[in-house]
Amino acid sequence: MQFGLSGCGGGLESGDPRDLLDLARLADALGYAGLWINEEHFNRPEAGRGRLCLSPLILAGALSAATSRIRIGFSVLLAPLHHPLRLAEELASLDVLSGGRIDVGISRGNNGRYFEAFGVDLADNTQAFRDTLDFMRRCWTEDTVELHGEVFPVEPKPVQQPTPPIYVGAYTDESVRWAATAGHRLIQHGIQSLTTVERAMILFAEAGGDIATVPVGRFVYVSASDEQARREVWPTILDLTAKLRQVGIARSRRVIAEEELEPERFMAEVAIVGGPETVAARIAGLHARLGMQYLNLLPAFFGYLPGPLLRQSLEIFAAEVMPRFPGTEVTDAAVRASARVEHHAGAFGAG
Repeated sequence: MQFGLSGCGGGLESGDPRDLLDLARLADALGYAGLWINEEHFNRPEAGRGRLCLSPLILAGALSAATSRIRIGFSVLLAPLHHPLRLAEELASLDVLSGGRIDVGISRGNNGRYFEAFGVDLADNTQAFRDTLDFMRRCWTEDTVELHGEVFPVEPKPVQQPTPPIYVGAYTDESVRWAATAGHRLIQHGIQSLTTVERAMILFAEAGGDIATVPVGRFVYVSASDEQARREVWPTILDLTAKLRQVGIARSRRVIAEEELEPERFMAEVAIVGGPETVAARIAGLHARLGMQYLNLLPAFFGYLPGPLLRQSLEIFAAEVMPRFPGTEVTDAAVRASARVEHHAGAFGAG
């Protein structure tokens, strides 16, 4: 089992963006497998709560320079908002500079507001997206590519050969099946009902995809006990679900029902909240239900979780949840974090 962190700041977007690199070093030392960056636009923190989302490609470069082991992924980049040639060059450059630690998560996108703002006219962007992926692969694997009747050498080539892993963000049945038959991996975000995730995983496997490679996202908060976890995270749940209802997430993406945004139900069914034993049991249940081998924590709750609680949850998860699953090990940093958390248990209030 592997555990990554996901959000527009790699899952670390609570508080001052200048803290991101220090938190990335912490995540690297604690043994997390990946930092996954969402491409988001037009987000503005309100009264100090919520996310300030940085440019994903620039942030990826900074995170890769600040870390040495952890992989840097995208969950996801929105292909229509990027020129395919420039995107191929920049992703290959990141792979070179990171020593082969880049995971390319990408999607055709479905946010009409983004398309309008960026001047993208895509009545049907499915084929354009598939053509973009094909072109990028050729940039990475072929000596030259033809553009407008002229041949160009496209450099650099990525360290990972033949290409970095490509993860497709897909929710429709057709797109999920296509990702599998095209030889790509699938990525599932955290704003989804478990029934929609389960359906996607089944379709992906039926079409020949390997569900063991699928990162599945869930909002996760762990504290010393179930009671303390609920007390600490409840204000965040209220803020987040109110924001999701305000932006109409259930209507715009059709991957979660409106009633699942009711705070109590959201915390019980969509998020994973509790002490280490409860959180581990919930993850084991997901593993049994979905067959997944990679969980992407959304630990910042879109930036609504206070920074001190984010750090505490990351440390407890690494020290007391990760070791319960095969294929993970407790790092020295996690051992030290566990001792600090035990000493200061209960120090954080409701937030």
